Amino acid sequence: MGATIDTTGSNRRFAAIRDYRLIEAIGDGAQEDLARLAAEICEAPVALVTLLAADRQWFVATVGTDLCGTSLDDAICTHALDVDDILVIPDLSVDPRTCNSGIVVGDPQIRFYAGVPLRIADGVPVGTLCVIDVVARPDGLSVTQRDMLLRLARQAVTTLELRRLLAERDETLHRIAATEAALTGNELRWQRLFENINDGFALGEAIRDADGRVVDWQFVDANLAWFALSGVDRDRMLALTGRQLDPAAPGQWAADLHRMLSDGAPTGFIHHVPNIGRWFRGHCFRIDGDRFGAILRDITLDRAAESRQSALIQLGDALRDCHDVADVARAASELVGRTLDVSGAGFGRIDADVTQIEIGSDWTAAGGASLAGRQPLDGFGDLTGDIANGDAVMVADVRGDARTAARADALLARDIGAFVIVPVRRDGRIVSAFIVHAAGPRRWNSEEIVFLRKVADRVEVGMAQVESEARQSLLIQELAHRLKNTLSMVQAIASQTLRGSVDRAPLDAFERRLQALGVAHDVLVERNWVGADMRTTIGQVMAVFGCNDRIALTGPDVALGARAALAMALILHELGTNAVKYGALSTVEGTILLDWAVADGQLAMTWQERGGPVVCQPARRGFGSKLLRLGLAGTGDSVICYDPAGVRVSMRAALSELTGG
Repeated sequence: MGATIDTTGSNRRFAAIRDYRLIEAIGDGAQEDLARLAAEICEAPVALVTLLAADRQWFVATVGTDLCGTSLDDAICTHALDVDDILVIPDLSVDPRTCNSGIVVGDPQIRFYAGVPLRIADGVPVGTLCVIDVVARPDGLSVTQRDMLLRLARQAVTTLELRRLLAERDETLHRIAATEAALTGNELRWQRLFENINDGFALGEAIRDADGRVVDWQFVDANLAWFALSGVDRDRMLALTGRQLDPAAPGQWAADLHRMLSDGAPTGFIHHVPNIGRWFRGHCFRIDGDRFGAILRDITLDRAAESRQSALIQLGDALRDCHDVADVARAASELVGRTLDVSGAGFGRIDADVTQIEIGSDWTAAGGASLAGRQPLDGFGDLTGDIANGDAVMVADVRGDARTAARADALLARDIGAFVIVPVRRDGRIVSAFIVHAAGPRRWNSEEIVFLRKVADRVEVGMAQVESEARQSLLIQELAHRLKNTLSMVQAIASQTLRGSVDRAPLDAFERRLQALGVAHDVLVERNWVGADMRTTIGQVMAVFGCNDRIALTGPDVALGARAALAMALILHELGTNAVKYGALSTVEGTILLDWAVADGQLAMTWQERGGPVVCQPARRGFGSKLLRLGLAGTGDSVICYDPAGVRVSMRAALSELTGG
C-alpha cells in the first residue's frame, strides 16, 4: 500500500502543484529526456517523473511504460517524499512498506525502486524522479548511479521552475500588453494596473556610447513593489543610472541589454545585492526603441532553502570522510556557519548535569571570537531549563531577551548579539548541542531551526560512529596484544617442555612457524583484521630471512582476507626456510623470484629459485611439504617441481576464496 499522504504537508504540495501548473507539464520533452537518462544510467527498464496530486499519482514523463499514472494506494513514490536525498528499496516484496502493494503482488510485479524527491518552492516535495525494475537489486545503486540520479532530479526541478517562470513571464507580458492597449484610451487605468502588479516592475531606457553600444541604463518609472524590493526611492532612481544604483551589477548586463534591444529576445538573470542582502530573479524585455521593461521577484528565501538542502547533502559526504570527532565537529561547524552566514558555529558535548558544554573545533568568520573550550551554559543566560527539555533556544537580541539581558554586555564583548542553541537527546538525556551566533541582532526563522536540528542530529550520529570505530580499534589492539602474548607463551612452553630433547630441529621449526604467524598477525592488526595487502604480507614475512636484495617481488596489489593472509605467511615461511637451509638462499649467488598475477578471477603465484645447489627430489615429505601442497586456499591447487636448477612452486586459487574470511 502507498504511504498515508493526508498530512499537514499535503496541502502545501497540492497548492504548489496547482500554482506551478505542474499537471500541464505532462508530456514535457525535457522531462522525458531526463527520465530516459535516469533509466540508462541506472540500467533500469522503467523511469518516471511523478507528481503526487490529491486524486492520484500522475506521470509527467515515462520510460518503459504507457501508463499515465496510478492510484495513490499503488504509489511507491509516497514513501520518498520525506527523505532528504534518495530512497532505495532493494526488494519491494520484502519491505513492510511495499510488500502488499498491488503493483508488487500483482502485475507488473515490480521488485526494485529508487527515487529522489522533487522539491520546489520552500522545499515542498511534489513528486519524484524514480527508476523501477522487475528484478530485486540487493546492492541497490552504485555510488555513481546515486550521484547521477540526484543530479538529474535537481535538473528536473530546474526544468519545472523554468516552466513556471516562463508562464509567469507570459502572464506578465500579457498583462503589460493589455495595459498598453488600454493606455491609448485610458491613461489612468494603465497607471493603476502598473502600480498594482505584485512583482516589481520598472520601465528603463538604454544609455549608449558614441559608437551606439549600450553602456548603462536609466530607469524612468517603477511600481511600488519595485521600490519595496530594491530599497531605492523614486527620487534616487530618477537621479542615478542603473550602474550607480547597483555597483554590484555584472559587467555583461550592458551587453545583454544591447543584444535584447537588437533581436527582441527577452533575457533573464539571478542577482545578489550585497548591501541589502537579497537575491532577485529578473526578466527584461524590449518595449520599443531603446525602452525596455524589467520584472523583479525576491527569491532570497528560495535561495536560502536551496543552500540549506545542498549543505545537508555536503554534510553527509563530509561526515563519511571524517575519522576523528574533531574532524566531524570542524566540518559541520564550517558548513553551517557559511550556509547561515553567521559569525560562528560550533558543536559540543553537554555534561550530565546540563551545566556545561565542551566545544571542540568550532568555526568563526574572519576576525570572529571562538567558543572553543569548556563553556558554562549559564554564561549564555537563564537557559538551562529549556536546554534540559530538549527545546531549541532562539535569541534574536541578547539585550532584548529576558533570559539573556543580564549577561548581554559579556555576550556582546564576545561578538554574540544573537544565537541559537539546538540540543541533541540520546538515550533519554541531553548529550550535545549545536550553537550558532551572530555579532548583532538577528531573527531566526523556523526553516533555519529545522536545518540546525537536522545537522545536529547527523553530527551526533557521525560522532557516535567515529567513537565506536575508535573503541573497536582499541579493542582490536588489545586483542592483538593478548594474542601476541599468547603466541610468546606457547613458544616459551614448547621451549621449556622440549629443552632436554636431543634433536632441537623440530622445536626450531615450530618456533619459526609461530614467528611467521606473528608477522602475518601484525599485518592484519594494521588493517583492523579486515584483511591484508598481499605485497605487504609477503614483504614482511620474507624480511625475516635478511635477504631482501636477492628476493624479487613482482605482481599487482591484491587484498587478502585474514585467513588467507595467515595461510600465505606460513607457506612463504616454509619456502623461505627451505631456501635458506638447502636452496637458493644458502649460497651467496642464489636468488628468488616471487611472481603473481590475476586473470579471470584467479590468482596465480610462482616461487622460482635460481643459483643455489643442485636440487634433488626429497626422500620423504614432512609437514612443510604437506603445507605447500595444500596451496593458497587449502584446496590443493599447487605444483612443486624439483628442477635441478632450482625449486619451482606454482599455486593457484580463486580470488573469492582469498578475499573472504
